[in-house]
Amino acid sequence: MQQLTGLDTTFLVMEAGGQLGHVGSLCLYDTKRLRGRSLVDAFGAALEARMHLLPPYRRRLVEVPLGLDRPYWIDDPDFDLDYHLRHIAVPPPGDDQQLAALVARIHGRALDRARPLWEAYVIEGLASGLVALYTKIHHCTIDGVSGAELMQVLLDRSPEGDAVPAAEEELPREAVPGSLEMLGRGALGLALQPGRILGTARRTLRDLRQQQGAFGAVARTLGLDRLPLAGGFLRRRGPQLDADPIPQTAAPRTPWNRSITPHRRFAFFSLSLARVKRVKAAYGTTLNDVVMALSAAALRRYLEDRGELPDTPLVAMVPVSVRSESQKHEFTNRVTSILGELATDEPDAVARLRRIAAAMQAAKRMQQAVPANLLQDWTQVTTPALAAQAARIVARTRVMDRLNPPFNVVISNVPGPREPLYCAGAELKTYYPVSAVAEGQGLNITVQSYRDHLDFGLISCRELVPDLWDLAGLFPEALEELEKRAPQ
Repeated sequence: MQQLTGLDTTFLVMEAGGQLGHVGSLCLYDTKRLRGRSLVDAFGAALEARMHLLPPYRRRLVEVPLGLDRPYWIDDPDFDLDYHLRHIAVPPPGDDQQLAALVARIHGRALDRARPLWEAYVIEGLASGLVALYTKIHHCTIDGVSGAELMQVLLDRSPEGDAVPAAEEELPREAVPGSLEMLGRGALGLALQPGRILGTARRTLRDLRQQQGAFGAVARTLGLDRLPLAGGFLRRRGPQLDADPIPQTAAPRTPWNRSITPHRRFAFFSLSLARVKRVKAAYGTTLNDVVMALSAAALRRYLEDRGELPDTPLVAMVPVSVRSESQKHEFTNRVTSILGELATDEPDAVARLRRIAAAMQAAKRMQQAVPANLLQDWTQVTTPALAAQAARIVARTRVMDRLNPPFNVVISNVPGPREPLYCAGAELKTYYPVSAVAEGQGLNITVQSYRDHLDFGLISCRELVPDLWDLAGLFPEALEELEKRAPQ
């Protein structure tokens, strides 16, 4: 048995009210090379051949009674591939919006915790002639980077197929431990908790002392510098940044920063990677800065058209991978986050891009000043029962309807493969991420690069952003505006 990390467990205990902890992807395949063979059969064969290389697809949870300690993974002794792989179709005419509505409906259903936490749906009937594959997997088992690695294990780099290494030994079949055994593990974990907390506190102080100004950086990130008496001391200990500081006041309210329901809307589209790179080069920014600027322009226009644009700029939370080389092939979460101002109060597109680039530079310096393992260390000592109860209280009291959010939207940019990928000869054409939303954060923008394009997946709470396709349609206009203004 392998125990989940504290960060992985966080994605489990967050499931309360309208929050769901899984993420997914919508892939479109050209199946002409299958010569009449179904993508269901092709994908199923690929899964069976590689199952020994796909631990996240084999393992299931065993939870500790009363939430006394973090759950464990075991290899499912009753694994049933047919349960996880389904075959459906969209009704005619099978356009993008019908496909997105079907994906949103499936994405709004929780995964069964008594089985490995993933499902895959082959979807036919598309007007384009392509065949879709929608997969969802719980965030407690992978993050964005390990999800991209998982995709490359599943797929081939040539239409003829790659050589798959044989399993060195038969796949393990672990017996499901009984409640008494798990209760004993939980009691032992609870007894060790004070020592864990003390050790984590010592490591935190040691790490912060080793990095000049990091103590003050953490204090400002958490808002501790505004406390009476201690605030002045903490402010003096922090580094003085020479660019726009990370916003530490509450972000403005928007229509989607409210309590969410389990219902979802989904929209997707692609933009040329070459065009985005030319904009990046023209203005001397990063690719991610341009993605942020496109998102900011679309959000500004969307809110402005509805008379709901705040006077102060929106704030984005940007996940950042802290996966080291030695952790590259671990299927778990190795991620932290930074906050960046989106400059949505700036009407000029070029000035907005430059403000975003400066804010992201400052945010990255702040993130580098804080030890990468700080957040993960403290999640290790959080009791699941208490964290789950806190999530339920937030959902039940709808407290997010009365508070300003710490940030307005999640914007994630995951690098993907440059070369084409295949599933038993079927060519992968696009890879649209299908992410998650949370209490008070009813909108998520995730981007996955693949070959020569950026594939955008927008997910929202159905009730809070009912016209998500309208927002998606504003991204190409934002790119065109930056291209027109680019210096020659």
